[in-house]
Amino acid sequence: MNDLNQNQNVNQPQDNEDLETIMKVLSFCIPLAGAILWYINKDKAPKKSKAACHMALYGLALGVVLQILATVMGIGAASLSN
Repeated sequence: MNDLNQNQNVNQPQDNEDLETIMKVLSFCIPLAGAILWYINKDKAPKKSKAACHMALYGLALGVVLQILATVMGIGAASLSN
């Protein structure tokens, strides 16, 4: 049973090209798009899917850091309601 699962993608050629720059920027700015690109390319183009995943994670991490900084500096949405 495990042999069937392991040999499932043997006949499919894998794309070894890197993800296009515009798609990297899109994945960085919109992490959900990066997650979708990862899911679409995970089996047929592992290098592209890895790049999309990394850029989405970098964009998400930067967003969290900027949100923490904005909250600490008091320029978050709560300070605008006064």
